[in-house]
Amino acid sequence: MPAVGESERAPNIARTVWEAAGARARSEGLPLIWIMSRALTEYAAGTLPLPRTVSGAQAGSRRGRSVFATDAVWSAADARRRTENVRSMSALCESLLAAYARGDIHSYARMVTTAQRDALTQPPASEGSASRPVAA
Repeated sequence: MPAVGESERAPNIARTVWEAAGARARSEGLPLIWIMSRALTEYAAGTLPLPRTVSGAQAGSRRGRSVFATDAVWSAADARRRTENVRSMSALCESLLAAYARGDIHSYARMVTTAQRDALTQPPASEGSASRPVAA
């Protein structure tokens, strides 16, 4: 179930990557949509470095997979991926899930207030305006 404020997105992700990430999530007792939501949120906030992976033709066909994110998280992740020269949000989502499936990134719970979460995922302030607060 998506969190309040999250909407459904459909990035194209390879079947093999989706299934491998799903198998790991099940083994950890976690829903894959939660893993994807957390990974995007952490990436958007700058607390999860971009895992560099290459998915070749062997990854199989790609199709839209349901993931959930707030508009702020999706926009912040999209802005960051552009600065890091990732070709698309689909490629970003697939890269994050592939890294999770390989065990290169790990799920964990970090308790924050709603205000802290929102501060982490707001787009950076434009030049000349006050900087955004940093959550501890």
